[in-house]
Amino acid sequence: MDKLNLAIMIEQGINLEGVHIIQDHESLSSVTSDFGHLVKGHSLGIIQPRTIEEVRLTVQLAQNHHLQLKPRGKGYTQGGQSIAQNAYTLDLTQLNHIGGVDLITQTITCQPGATWQDIVAKTVADGMLPCVLPLNLEQTVGGLLSTGGIGTTSKTYGPVIANVVDLIILTGNSEMIPCSRTQNSELYDAVLGGLGRCGIIVGSTLALRKVKKYTRTFHLLYDSLDAWMYDQVLLGKNQQIDHLEGFCWTSAKGIRNNTNGKQFFAHWLYGLQVGVEYEETAPSVSDVLPNANYWQLIHTEDEETVSHVFRYQPRFEMMRTTGAWNQTHPWIECFVDAQTLVQVLPEILEMLPLSLGDGHRTMMVASDNLPSLLMMPPQENNFCLAILPVAVPMADSKSLDVLEKVNQLLLDVGAKRYLSGWLGRGDFHWQQHYGQLYNTWESLKQKYDPDHILG
Repeated sequence: MDKLNLAIMIEQGINLEGVHIIQDHESLSSVTSDFGHLVKGHSLGIIQPRTIEEVRLTVQLAQNHHLQLKPRGKGYTQGGQSIAQNAYTLDLTQLNHIGGVDLITQTITCQPGATWQDIVAKTVADGMLPCVLPLNLEQTVGGLLSTGGIGTTSKTYGPVIANVVDLIILTGNSEMIPCSRTQNSELYDAVLGGLGRCGIIVGSTLALRKVKKYTRTFHLLYDSLDAWMYDQVLLGKNQQIDHLEGFCWTSAKGIRNNTNGKQFFAHWLYGLQVGVEYEETAPSVSDVLPNANYWQLIHTEDEETVSHVFRYQPRFEMMRTTGAWNQTHPWIECFVDAQTLVQVLPEILEMLPLSLGDGHRTMMVASDNLPSLLMMPPQENNFCLAILPVAVPMADSKSLDVLEKVNQLLLDVGAKRYLSGWLGRGDFHWQQHYGQLYNTWESLKQKYDPDHILG
């Protein structure tokens, strides 16, 4: 079949080789951007498989007719990673079955379109949760496994992708391959955090952890950057503590002169949220934080653990209500070691416009059992630094200029980007990112998707 006849059949909405392609304007408009709203794409059509067999048929169709597919979940990337560019959008949200909890192995199996909030609903009934949960539980499992996944328990368990027992992958060769750390491990490593370049995750088994009914969170305030970072490292290694998250908050503000005229400035304070799960008797601050160096304990919060994992939902609801959801989100997240972070954070905070807000956050990330292509600095005590403004107006190019400078500063000191975020206006430096593993990264693409079907 020539390309002209193929295009005519697609335009007419005819099923082709068992694959239905959606092409109405409203549907196509919904996938031309992602959560970042900074990159615009062009989808030639949307394919929404409901079974693994339909995914396989879609990949075979792409092979037969030299089409390109862009796998997509809910589209929560910020730099165009889930946007089709003159390709077909493979919408995996309908492939969302979740199996039962295996109480013996403490695992759960699911398809890529399942969301983390659906996983929580399934596992919490058995007193379990995934070892690590993202802050936004609306994301799909497949989408997050393709980028990494960081949460407040990452200090103990690492990123989400360090807690995947096994996967079923459909490669660009249309081969269905089971893989794990010990079986087809190179594909396992290539897919986890791999942005869907080598294969499509059609099934996964996730490790679970037992949780306690309640969580007590101590909200700590610091006026010293060094004490704040020292405590994060100290508390991050304390197994009594389940959740740990750091924040940068603005305090007194004013206007001062600089080389460019008058400019707003702020005094920065630092916060920690330290969470401990318990059954009946809540832990006291003296039990948990006997050697901590905080300035003030400003609040103590008790809630059910299942409520605690949804604590960011009000932020997302506020963003939708105010219209911030539909503005741009040039989020920057990167891995950087504690010592380097202390050195560069004051300069970064000085650079960031106050219009971006505060609440820039840090989460310690254990470096054990990482998939080999998740790039992280070689030092100990690595953190994920996240700059997550609620919204940036479409016309605010100055903030983007500053964020690009912040990004470059971090790369220059050896930080490694978390790949779901905004990666800048220009081409991302993949060779710098992967370093000595760049050729491996390229060769795996050639092995599992030689026709470059997966965009």
